[in-house]
Amino acid sequence: MELISNGRILDAVSFSNGILFVEMITLESGEARLAYRCFDLSKKNFTPVTMGVYLLNKFGPAYEKISDKLNNSVLCDAAVLPDMRVIVLAPDGNCAIFSKDGELAWNGQFSYHDNYVRSPFTNGNYFWCTVPDENAIVQYDASSLKTHIRIGNIDSGAFTSPVTLSIYDDVVYICNSSIGKIKTVTLPTYSVGEYKSFEEPIYKYFRIGENEVVWLKSGLYIL
Repeated sequence: MELISNGRILDAVSFSNGILFVEMITLESGEARLAYRCFDLSKKNFTPVTMGVYLLNKFGPAYEKISDKLNNSVLCDAAVLPDMRVIVLAPDGNCAIFSKDGELAWNGQFSYHDNYVRSPFTNGNYFWCTVPDENAIVQYDASSLKTHIRIGNIDSGAFTSPVTLSIYDDVVYICNSSIGKIKTVTLPTYSVGEYKSFEEPIYKYFRIGENEVVWLKSGLYIL
C-alpha cells in the first residue's frame, strides 16, 4: 500500500481525479485548525484545494447554502439523490434533506429499528445506508425515503458494525470497521462476500478510475 497521509483525518470524499480529505492540524502556536487536502491520483501528487472544492464534491452545486445551514459540514455523511436533493446524516442520527437549490425541505431523526443510519450512497433510483448497531445495510427508495431492502440483522454474521459503504459496477462495498474487513453485496443477486481484510479498523473505501483508496485507522492509502 502507498501512504497518502497519516494525519488526523476527519473526512474524505472522492472526485474525478483523486481524493479530497480534511485533516486536523496543530499550528506552532498550539492552535488546532482544519486543513483541506487534495491528492491527484493521476499525477500522484498533492494539489492546492479550497474548502469550497471539498464542500462542492460532498454536497453538490448548492453546497454554500447547505453548509451554512449545518452545525458541522465535516462530521456528517451526504449524498446527492437522483432529483438533485441532498440528504445529510449527522452522527447523532439527525437527518436533513435539502432541495436542489439548497433549501431545507425536511429535518428530523432518520433511523432503522430505532438505530441510526449512516453513509448514504446513491445508486440509480435508490440510496443505500449502513446501520452499524443493526449489523445491516438498507436500501431506500430515493423518492419516498421508504425502506426497500434490508441485508443483515443484529444476529446475522453478514456484517459487523458496518460504518460506510460505496457502490461500483453493481457491487456494494461495506466497511466493517471493528473487524477491519470490506464485505461485498453483489447486485442484483444480493449475495454477500468478502473483498479485503486489514489488521486495523477501516473507515472508507473508494474506487477512483483504476485506483483504490482506503481510509484506515493509521491513515489514507492507495491499494
